[in-house]
Amino acid sequence: MEIKYEQLYKEEAEMFANIVGRFQRLQENDIQEAYKLMVDSLQAYNRWSKIKLDIKKDLGRGEKAALKDRLEEICRYLKEVHVSSRMVWKYARDDKRNNEEF
Repeated sequence: MEIKYEQLYKEEAEMFANIVGRFQRLQENDIQEAYKLMVDSLQAYNRWSKIKLDIKKDLGRGEKAALKDRLEEICRYLKEVHVSSRMVWKYARDDKRNNEEF
């Protein structure tokens, strides 16, 4: 029996697509969205890394290599979104604080 991972993880796939879209629209001065994206991407990373672990446990060595690679790419992307969003949030916050001092 073939497991349809896309159906099993539909909510996570929607969450990932939402994060991709939000990251594409992120502006360098949007402190609130950067913070939300930072938090959401880390939570999504945690969920996708668990999915990756579960799937790898179910598959043998060499099985579904493309799927395993894609799951690794998703995790890497979410980690990069988290780091980039954190940087945007920090710099925007610092810039706002510096401008309020004058």
